[in-house]
Amino acid sequence: MPRKREWTERDLSILQELYEIREMTKRQITATYFEGNAKYASKRLSIMKKEGLIITQVYGTRSQGKTKVAAYARLTERGMNLLLQRGRVDNRNYRARDLGLSIQQRQYITDANELHVRIPEVHFMDSRAIKRKHILNRGVLTVGGFITEQGDYLIYILNADAKERTLVKIVTEIRTPKLVQGYLIYYKSLAVKSLFECISEKQGLVTGGVPVYLLPFDDLGICMTRDYILSNKLLKLQKLFEAYGSLTPVQGQSKYGFLYGLRQQVGKRGPYVIELLTGDMLILKRCLRNYNMEASQREGRRVLLFCFEEEVQRYKQDLLSAAHVDIVGIPKSAFESHFEGSDAVRNMDAQG
Repeated sequence: MPRKREWTERDLSILQELYEIREMTKRQITATYFEGNAKYASKRLSIMKKEGLIITQVYGTRSQGKTKVAAYARLTERGMNLLLQRGRVDNRNYRARDLGLSIQQRQYITDANELHVRIPEVHFMDSRAIKRKHILNRGVLTVGGFITEQGDYLIYILNADAKERTLVKIVTEIRTPKLVQGYLIYYKSLAVKSLFECISEKQGLVTGGVPVYLLPFDDLGICMTRDYILSNKLLKLQKLFEAYGSLTPVQGQSKYGFLYGLRQQVGKRGPYVIELLTGDMLILKRCLRNYNMEASQREGRRVLLFCFEEEVQRYKQDLLSAAHVDIVGIPKSAFESHFEGSDAVRNMDAQG
């Protein structure tokens, strides 16, 4: 009689994660649970598959005209029953077949799971859970959310070939008031970023001060999310800008919308600061709408705008009439030490 298989806490955690977020690529499981050891991960997942706890299938997803092949793992009824037996889930809200994804769902959910895997220290809710929490319709396009002590951040993904009507719908959803800390919008191409900005401008997007972070879906975007937006942003920015003065939060609520100022001399107020590195797409217009040259002269404070080096010329052109604004470019290389190696287990994707 064969010996009964012993399942480890790691095995059960993998099954529970698949229950909660539906599907993960083998690469994501490897990075999260096996410290990037692809060989050991493949061996363990093969055992789980053989014992009927998971299903693995290979799918192709298209992005920017290219097809990317990846191996995905999904929970089975037997895997779900094991979670129930071990008390890892309280009840069966879903059947295993309910966890299957359409082609379109797989693209978005895999991307959302990538953010979850790369920022494991922040609690993540999948799209179903975050919609239940905020009483949102099933058709809302958010793909998940990060949950922090300060509040929730809803996540949206802009595919490189996203249709204009999809972007219009996302802008409309963001305009609808919600009790959230912010919105994280990840774009997969500069073209879709530009189109989203254009639609937001046409729609007159306002959020009552809730930030909308427009970020690239890459190492830099994930770095800015993890190390600046979702962590102690002020401390990180203070270190980044220390060569220009001491960054301090504006006391109370600025009537102009500024969040920070710089102290450059003792006893003298320095410039206000606008920080665009984290992709807050509404703060520039919000701050400069009323803080014009006249207001700057009246208060005796200029404005120091921080952006990435390659964006300096663009903002100089956009702000030709704003002589009270000085622009400083920060090189992207300043953040490279924050990037986590994301290629160590790429080869797992194509294995069934």
